[in-house]
Amino acid sequence: MHGWVAHLRAGGTTPWLAWTDPSTDPGSDPTSGGRALPGAQQLELLRRINLALESSARPRGDHDHLRTRLADRVLAAPAAGRGKADLPLVGAASGGFGAQPVDPATVSAHELLRVASTLLADDLVALGPDPVRRGVPRPWRRRFRLVGDPVVATAAREHLLGRGRPEGGPRPFVVAVGGPLDELLAHTWTQRCFEHGSRPWADWLRFWRERDQLPARADLDDSIHRWGGRRPYVRVVTDLAQLPEHLGVRRLPEVRVSGADQAELARRISAVVGIRVPVGERPALMRTLQKRMPDSGVAPVVVPPTEHDWVASSAARTTRALTRAGYPVVGDLADLAPRAPGLTGLSRHGGADDRQVLDLAIRMIVDTGWRAGRERSVER
Repeated sequence: MHGWVAHLRAGGTTPWLAWTDPSTDPGSDPTSGGRALPGAQQLELLRRINLALESSARPRGDHDHLRTRLADRVLAAPAAGRGKADLPLVGAASGGFGAQPVDPATVSAHELLRVASTLLADDLVALGPDPVRRGVPRPWRRRFRLVGDPVVATAAREHLLGRGRPEGGPRPFVVAVGGPLDELLAHTWTQRCFEHGSRPWADWLRFWRERDQLPARADLDDSIHRWGGRRPYVRVVTDLAQLPEHLGVRRLPEVRVSGADQAELARRISAVVGIRVPVGERPALMRTLQKRMPDSGVAPVVVPPTEHDWVASSAARTTRALTRAGYPVVGDLADLAPRAPGLTGLSRHGGADDRQVLDLAIRMIVDTGWRAGRERSVER
């Protein structure tokens, strides 16, 4: 069994049940000499990483020692979050208690992600946050406070900060960015994954539906009240093409909405980052990850059909509240009605399948380009 571990550490890809060569030099195997075998999760993740490295056709030589270092990191990485302890290999000596031995090839993507998220979180902490661009504040700038859609608001806020137009100031206009409520909920969960983390998408939706409430950033009326918005100093914007005008600029960068697999992987990484750094440092690190994470082409999360009735009734309630308040609207409050897109390429609960998330995680472990150079500027 130590021979198979050494085989994987050297870049091998043979599955455990297909392994037939028991001859291995004990001196070359760091797990021999009385040390316990790594868990099935770590071993199977390493085998899949080796498969990805093999298909990437990277040159050998200088990359051999990097491959060995990566293998040692994978074999030593703990499995984060809730789940099973390190699983023993089927056929290995067992003490008769604890987890049942398993074939590593049958370990679920969820279990492999527990190890992968630990590796990526350590990489992110080692990378550190990207610097935030801050332009010289312009005294004649329009004062504003952005609320509503957190994906749009975060991108606009950072762009304006870099141009010397920071948020806030005396008597600012409260600009509430709205849109179809199902999209607003999806954006709220997605952005939270890239800040402080969150529950899984389906659990998060269920939490709010059972309380018949909206999360703070998706509740436009409550957001306006929270910032003390008064009628002459409030704009509810549902037509994003007109948003720049109400922020005092000619244009804003195109908004990039992270895919469902990116958000779910970020959610898992965030949980580990929260243990590695003080709570106040986590959002900057996660925002760095959001900008640098490679795009896999998976669609953003969507609200599943089982939640459509609740979302529709919540949108109608929000529309009535904003109408009663009489706030100026840029666009049409009818745009708050959910669009109910399909689940193409996503799981039945509207999020990413664990296998999609694992593919992205392995890609980021193998290809370290996201950790090098300046932040990505490509927008979707």
